[in-house]
Amino acid sequence: MPNHLSHIIQPLIRLMAILSAMTLAACASNQSITAAISAYQQQAEKVSLGQSKEEVLALLQPTQMNLRSQSMKAAETYIDNDRLKEIVFFRSRTFADGIVTDDEFTPYVFEDGVLVAIGWTAIGGPKTQAQSRNNDSTIHLHSRFIY
Repeated sequence: MPNHLSHIIQPLIRLMAILSAMTLAACASNQSITAAISAYQQQAEKVSLGQSKEEVLALLQPTQMNLRSQSMKAAETYIDNDRLKEIVFFRSRTFADGIVTDDEFTPYVFEDGVLVAIGWTAIGGPKTQAQSRNNDSTIHLHSRFIY
């Protein structure tokens, strides 16, 4: 290679290496998301209203262990009418847009350590949504509504 082109070629080679590494990392991340969703779907069938938070987390948390923090949604905790409310989110779907949105998670609502609702309808719907989304179903224990 002529010496006068090396200052152009070497940065291009470095850039191509960086882009290749980023592409591989994205593929690995997508695979871990797909694996987490598949594992979640198998375990979610074992969850029912009235179970303790500990029981639910023992079933579902292992399904999310290999997700990067950017692919997860933090739990929310607050007091409502003197009752401890906790909402734990589990990755349950993904969309091709590549943007992590609320509707890619299923919320599990606990009241004083007991599972009382599953799904977005229980908490007013997702704040962010992908371009297309699946219908969401929710079961309420205390309000006796089934959507």
